[in-house]
Amino acid sequence: PKARHSNRRLSSTNFLKKYDNIFKSDMKIIMKTDNRDLFEFSLIEFVNYGYKIEYISLDLSAEQDLDNVMTEYEKKFSSKGYKIYKVVVKK
Repeated sequence: PKARHSNRRLSSTNFLKKYDNIFKSDMKIIMKTDNRDLFEFSLIEFVNYGYKIEYISLDLSAEQDLDNVMTEYEKKFSSKGYKIYKVVVKK
């Protein structure tokens, strides 16, 4: 993704501000992606906005996470050997 599109990302500060109005009590975000640049961008945005990292995985498919529900895209990219990155943040 181009840098000028960063404000369109769901983990950008613009969206994090909107989430403040949506969350009722437990401000928790679970994010998974195969895109390392997006993942790194999101980690920085989350921390700068005041979220604390509860869990992080740099290769979710290599872990035995029995609670993980694989999305269609996660299955597709995992089968091609892509790493799946996951973070759980809470505010």
